[in-house]
Formats: sequence, structure tokens, C-alpha cells
Amino acid sequence: MTFSEIAHVALSVSNIERSIRFYEEILGFHKVLDVAFGSALQPILKLRPDVGENARAVMLAQGESSVGRIELIEFSPSGPATKPKLPGDPGVFLLSFRLVSDDLDAVCDRLRTKGISFYHETPTTLELKGYGAVRVMILEDPDGVMIELVELPTAVG
Repeated sequence: MTFSEIAHVALSVSNIERSIRFYEEILGFHKVLDVAFGSALQPILKLRPDVGENARAVMLAQGESSVGRIELIEFSPSGPATKPKLPGDPGVFLLSFRLVSDDLDAVCDRLRTKGISFYHETPTTLELKGYGAVRVMILEDPDGVMIELVELPTAVG
């Protein structure tokens, strides 16, 4: 069995309009789909009884690719609030976005002017044996999901 890149990652959000603004205005995504679901998601996602059957989903993309998208879903009513996963917790705890044409320092400077704060003041360089130097900065989305901005070595495709 062969798979392509990740088609999309779905994030359950507490306020979809706030999350759309973050992913569009801060990370440069654009909306490619905006749909309201009725009870169709109940059997697909095995929704808990305390989570409403109605949901609004917005698919966001970078460029024209049909892979690597972010799907934001707000359930109505939503279940009890939970914190995002942390490093060391089983499950997904971080989304990583590779910079392809911008310098990480310049991107961080631009994001700071938009009120974004990072875990560290400057990018961290990690020297990975057999791979090269990787530079990273970590921030959070409006619901506390860790976002990694990463510069990969030039030779990596």
C-alpha cells in the first residue's frame, strides 16, 4: 500500500472565525472550502453524545496543492474543553511548517509585528547528524496547538 503526503490535518477549534484569521493572516493559508455538516459526521467520527452533531468545517491551503491542508472544525455544541497534547503525551502535539522561500528570522520579525510571541527570542539551530542544520521557532495557534516554523538544509527536497 502506498500513500502520498498527508492530505490534511483536522483541528477541532473553539472559535472557528478566530482560527481562520490566525491561519490566514498569520500563516498565509487561504480558504478553499467552507461547509456546514448536519448529522453526517456522527457515524464517521463516532461523536460523543455530549458533542453536537452539527459542525462547520473550513479547509485551508497553501498555494494550489491538494495535500498538506489544514481543516478547522467547530462543533456546535462542543464538548468539554481539553488542552492540546504536550511533548511526551501520546498523540499529535505539534504541526510543523517548512519555510520554502523566506528567511526564518525575517518571518519571525514580521509575525512579531502582528503580536505573535514565540517560545524563544531567536531561532534554535539543531545540527542533525547526516542531515544538516535545521533552524526552528515555536509558537501556538489560538487554541494552544504548537506550531513549528522550520528551515531545512538546502539539499533536502
